[in-house]
Amino acid sequence: MSHDHSVVRHIRSQESDTAVDVDVVPYGTSKNRLASKYLWLSLLVALIPLIGFASLYDSYFSQLVTRLTEEQLATRVAATQNEFRVFIRERKFELLALADQFDNPNLFVPSGRQKISSELESLLRLQVDARSVYGVVFFDEKGEVVWTFPEERQAALTGLESISEFEGTELIGPSPFSIEQPSGVVLRIAEHLAPRSGRKGSIGFFLRFNSLTEILQGLDQGTAFRVLLQAGDGQAYDVVGQPVTMTKVATQRFSLLPGWSLLVMQDRELVMSPVERMRYWLIILMIFTVAGLFWLHMSISRRLNRQVESLIDSVEKVAQGNLETPVANVQGVEMLRLRQAIERMRRQLKTFIRSTLAIERQATLGQLAAGLAHDIRNPLTTIRTTVAALARRETNPENKEMMGLVEEEIDRVNDVLENLLNFARPRDPLASKIDAKELLNGIVALVGASARNQSIELRVTCASSLAFWADEGHVRQVLMNLLLNALEAMSVQGRLIQLDACQKGDEVALSVCDDGQGMPEDILAHIMEPFYTTKSAGTGLGLAICNTLIKSNGGRMSIDSI
Repeated sequence: MSHDHSVVRHIRSQESDTAVDVDVVPYGTSKNRLASKYLWLSLLVALIPLIGFASLYDSYFSQLVTRLTEEQLATRVAATQNEFRVFIRERKFELLALADQFDNPNLFVPSGRQKISSELESLLRLQVDARSVYGVVFFDEKGEVVWTFPEERQAALTGLESISEFEGTELIGPSPFSIEQPSGVVLRIAEHLAPRSGRKGSIGFFLRFNSLTEILQGLDQGTAFRVLLQAGDGQAYDVVGQPVTMTKVATQRFSLLPGWSLLVMQDRELVMSPVERMRYWLIILMIFTVAGLFWLHMSISRRLNRQVESLIDSVEKVAQGNLETPVANVQGVEMLRLRQAIERMRRQLKTFIRSTLAIERQATLGQLAAGLAHDIRNPLTTIRTTVAALARRETNPENKEMMGLVEEEIDRVNDVLENLLNFARPRDPLASKIDAKELLNGIVALVGASARNQSIELRVTCASSLAFWADEGHVRQVLMNLLLNALEAMSVQGRLIQLDACQKGDEVALSVCDDGQGMPEDILAHIMEPFYTTKSAGTGLGLAICNTLIKSNGGRMSIDSI
């Protein structure tokens, strides 16, 4: 890897004859970033409609809300007035019907309670079981209370002073509010308005006061108005019947009965008007919109900065000659497409530089090999011939043995030159049909003796009908080289070498597998580079030549260590 980097830098230094000044602006400090422009545009798009809507609301909807509120109030007041009066009329009719059953004058005396029959008592009990009626009150000729049903209600009738007349009835009270006694009003038939012959007294209902105030709950709007009931005694009560101290003058007053009024209070200190409340909501909405847009801008900006800076770092590494480090992963469709384009550029540039370097290396080696063949092999041939002639005439055994060693070294030099020539200028392949099983069995037969000496088993796995087209000499040389390398590597560990041939689609895969100790990753990465070797006596051209021969036959070669 470091070798590739140094070559790339060397090429760049040769091509950089013209100096080019480039101003580099850091992405993170630029004031004209696209994200910032989007922020201000988003603020304008979001705030202009909000401001316009707020103005329209203030100029038009405030009047509309006021008009609708007043119209709604008038409608509800009319309904409340009618419901209040209907309630009194219904109790009046019930009271008249009950009074017809009590026409005995002896009942309107203090001892009248003991004189009623069981049927009348049942009728009274049925009447007081109603939700709005606390009891039934009997009056004498002077209008004084003589007795009540039930008896305990008589104590609550003290202090009743205010009397209001309505359609032949008298509404007396309400009674003072206390924790011990319920507050109520008395609805009595006004005998002086509608006298009945022979009757010595009158009858009335002791009504639950809350039954009257509850009618106002339908009018109480909570957020806009507060309604109160003003009784005949001038005291104001809320919708649950609690007395209220009047601190402000009522906004509007509506008559319910003679002496009884409905008070409408509109207090800006208690509730905020709909216009102002909506205005505040709009202000809050604008504040949250601006804050949300700023947060969104910062979040997107930081994320975009990280992704763009990672892509810039990857491009700068490519510009510096580092073609091995992949481009960092990013998210987002646009950024991912940009990352894929940069990664594709890096791979294509890496492939182009490697192929260019391989061509230049091959041409250089070809020239070197041709020069060596011309400048070294011819003198070596002369030297070997001379040494062979001298060896035939030499009678001293030691000198003769020394001359034999010289011949072997000359032959080894010739082999190195031959390998160099084969790598630099391999002959063109002559394709022929090759029987895969026959090829593998022939190679095993050649090296079988060496394998048996090392106690190594050679095993062939191949279909009998498998055949392919290639240069048989090239393929044989490659397989032989791989098999010999495997035998040499298994001198320490391993006892099996597997030679396989199988069909993979339209291709035939040939493999040589051993169970030796394998190779480290750093060696495996450079194992097919020329002149790379871990052997003290090796040239580093064997696997490089094999790779060249396989490529010349239209194949590809790979080495794995598991």
